[in-house]
Amino acid sequence: MKSKKNFEVKLEDHFLAGAPAIYIQSAEEARVDQSLVRLQDKLGLKRIHEWNLGHGWVDFENKRPLSNVESGKTELEHALLALLDADLERSLILIKGARPALEHNTLAIARLKQLLNLIERHHAGECSVVLVSEAVCIPASIEAQVTLLSLPLPDRKEIKAMLVQAENNGQLTVPDNLNDLAISGLSGLTASEIGQLLRMVGRQTRTLDKKTLQTILHEKEQIIAKSGVLEMVSVDVELSDIGGLENLKHWLEQRSTIIRRLDEATRQGVKAPKGVLIAGMPGCGKSLTAKVAASLFQLPLLRLDIGSLLGKYVGESEHNMRRALSMAETVSPCILWVDELEKAFVGMGGGNASEVTARLLGYFLTWMQEKTGAVFVIATANDISALPPELLRKGRFDEIFYVGFPNAVEREKILSIHLGKSRQTVAELEMSKLVKLCRDYCGADIENAVNEALANAFINGSALTQQLLEDAIQSTIPLRETLRDQVGKYEELFEKLKLRPASEYQGHSVAQMIKLAADPNHVKREEVASNPDCPDDQLEKLAMDPQRSVIKAVYENPRCPERLLSIRINIPKCSPQYDLELLELACLNGNAPEDLLIRQIDDGTIDSKLRIKLATQAKGVTLQQKLATDSEAAVRRTLSIRKDLNEVLQTTLANDSDQVVRQNLANNRTLSDGAAEQLVEDKHAKVRAALAGNPILSETLLLKLVLDKEVSVGAALISNPSLASSVKSQLLENGASSIKQAFARRAELTESEQLLLLKNADTALKIILTVHQKLSKEVQERLANDPEQSVRVNLANNPGLTKEIQEVLMDGGDYGVRQALLRNPGLLLDKVKLKPKSLIEHVMEHNNNLGLSINSRRR
Repeated sequence: MKSKKNFEVKLEDHFLAGAPAIYIQSAEEARVDQSLVRLQDKLGLKRIHEWNLGHGWVDFENKRPLSNVESGKTELEHALLALLDADLERSLILIKGARPALEHNTLAIARLKQLLNLIERHHAGECSVVLVSEAVCIPASIEAQVTLLSLPLPDRKEIKAMLVQAENNGQLTVPDNLNDLAISGLSGLTASEIGQLLRMVGRQTRTLDKKTLQTILHEKEQIIAKSGVLEMVSVDVELSDIGGLENLKHWLEQRSTIIRRLDEATRQGVKAPKGVLIAGMPGCGKSLTAKVAASLFQLPLLRLDIGSLLGKYVGESEHNMRRALSMAETVSPCILWVDELEKAFVGMGGGNASEVTARLLGYFLTWMQEKTGAVFVIATANDISALPPELLRKGRFDEIFYVGFPNAVEREKILSIHLGKSRQTVAELEMSKLVKLCRDYCGADIENAVNEALANAFINGSALTQQLLEDAIQSTIPLRETLRDQVGKYEELFEKLKLRPASEYQGHSVAQMIKLAADPNHVKREEVASNPDCPDDQLEKLAMDPQRSVIKAVYENPRCPERLLSIRINIPKCSPQYDLELLELACLNGNAPEDLLIRQIDDGTIDSKLRIKLATQAKGVTLQQKLATDSEAAVRRTLSIRKDLNEVLQTTLANDSDQVVRQNLANNRTLSDGAAEQLVEDKHAKVRAALAGNPILSETLLLKLVLDKEVSVGAALISNPSLASSVKSQLLENGASSIKQAFARRAELTESEQLLLLKNADTALKIILTVHQKLSKEVQERLANDPEQSVRVNLANNPGLTKEIQEVLMDGGDYGVRQALLRNPGLLLDKVKLKPKSLIEHVMEHNNNLGLSINSRRR
């Protein structure tokens, strides 16, 4: 009970020192009474006179009125008259509700002044007036005679004593493992609030458990919120919920190590972290960081709304500030989140601060410097220019971070986080394109766009698609556009103040780019002009740069704004500002307006060379359609090989008068079925041959091409790696001999394909088949029994023959076949058995066979 003892020691010291009046700032009148009773007992005081606003003079012990309340003489100015004849020796005069009683009551103040003068002259050290109120209100005329004391909230030892008392009364038992959590949960409340909360929990259960502990925390949130100066914020986020801000997250992780091991760190001389000031753009993660820090530190998060501190009564703002900071220290260890810090101290830097603002700043700075509790302060501010310099110097905060617009890596992480939280089906997305579209968007803008796309997907009853996301992003007006001038001033100021960036940058931050855009070194300006994250306003400035390479970098920048490109494209040839190279760069930029390019093509401003370049990369369907009907065949030929043409464009090109255009289209791996059906009937064989070799062609169309009489078409079909089995069957059964021969030469042939080729095969096709290294057993057997010697001889040379087939060939007794078998490197038979007869023996045997044949015919 150190804090309570300190208060009572100070109370005793000031009384004995002869203080005529002691002002106790507290709303806990019962605790004040207890402290005064202990003071009375210790010093042997005779009595305590008590006055309150409702009943006037009352009995201190039972609080019953000592006079007729209805007499209308209970006001303080009348009550003080009763003390003129009272015995003031060894007594206390207790005035409760001092602020409303004295405020704007000049007569009461004047009579109180006379009483204090009387005490100073005759009763110093044996009598004092004790003024009690929840807010400080000391009239100027008696300020020198009043000593101010503040009754602190119950500390952990006092709360523990209250828990022991509740257990002794049979009200609530607290297990040892939940003792510390219960004390932490009750910290920051008044004694009466703690007693009421324990009685409420005791009605629900006799033994505290984790469930009822959550009830305590919930009720505590309500009580703290009722105070109007602090709010307990529930935290359900983690470090991974922040996309980017790697420097800030790493710094917080380091400080969390100290906070979690604070006792050990203190023993080694490490001071408790004071806090961090996070300044930057709205919607870029400052508030989220405060919540994440609470989760990371595993501490309660108290939010201090500076605007709520400012009261309408004199001294109320300062009282609210003291009350909020005192409550934070009582709850400690905790995190105090001071949101929009600049609102409290606006105007301090320009000498226009009010007395209230100055006093608030002074008190806050003193508390930041001298606070003893483990309160980690996270202050956030949008407009850092409104903050006084005293707040920005080292020592107030451990570090000051600047949070800017997310870079490309961070935007991808933010998109992934919000998409990952989606409970809807998400189609495969092209994240790089989405990241580019989100340039100049803050985290809140990106979240809003994702939510809009999710809502549209739900309404449509479909999955979240790339197109839905792109539409939502493009319909969202980013913060940089709505606050363009203000954002620019912030970024320049952050760079000027050399604040530590919260994000990791592979290149330059926006603030650094703004500075480098005015650098006399044109290489640095060129680097900024080519940066895809360079703001539009800086690109517009750099487009007027005296250095040509800088201007070129602007128009080559994939994020060059449409407005800037339109200005360049609209410059007429007769103008001195006309530049063909810059015109080409502007036209070829993906952000160039489609309608303007089409108008320039119609007017003849864009020549054929530039139209050919446009045909290679034009993204808009309308512009592509315009180029598909261009008078120059070279433009249409270039367009026909693109992989991103829609079906309407392909149909247009399939009817093109130029054969090369149609041939290019027939080769296109993204060819639609509709365009392919048109090309199947094309009059030129080269077009149909190109189509026949396209591996994406449907089975139906391939079967149509099988019937084509052109050999080149069949040959193209043979080379197509995606032929269906039905197409192969038709081709091998009904195809021309040259097509079958070409097919037979393929390195890979299935058994069914070999049999189809062998069916109705002529000698030339059989000979081609005999040399295939992977002939099936059945095909080998058929070829070994073929009546044509040339087929059997060629087969005998095949090293892939089985032993059985080699024996069949040997038993045939053909001289040429045997000779071929002897030369076969894959021979599996005994060479002695294969030794051929001499040529004479062979001729005699041939003649004998011939004679036998003649004699048999004669008979």
